[in-house]
Amino acid sequence: MTEELSPPAIFATLDDEYARDILVATNTDRLSAKELSEECDMSRPTASRRVNTLVEQGLLEEYTHVDPAGRHYQEYEARLERIEVLLQDEGFDIQIDVRPDPADRITSIFENMRGD
Repeated sequence: MTEELSPPAIFATLDDEYARDILVATNTDRLSAKELSEECDMSRPTASRRVNTLVEQGLLEEYTHVDPAGRHYQEYEARLERIEVLLQDEGFDIQIDVRPDPADRITSIFENMRGD
């Protein structure tokens, strides 16, 4: 994931119908690239390319799923919660809210337990 969210890059990504469909589909469920291609009616290569872009931009979180047979594959869940664009005298004020990174949440829990 990139350190800072880039509004122009995110707006360009959200201009793509497939990327928007992936975010909507993964808003409530973790889905694999195969499931996304079926759910969003796109080819697997298209789903994979869009997923890679969304993960790089920090809008989608990637998880490794291990099934009972020991096979593993990636699943994805949306992190994007809200984008707010306000027109002001000085220009645009853009706020992009994403769910916290799971690793940051775990670190925060341990820090709170220790009293840091």
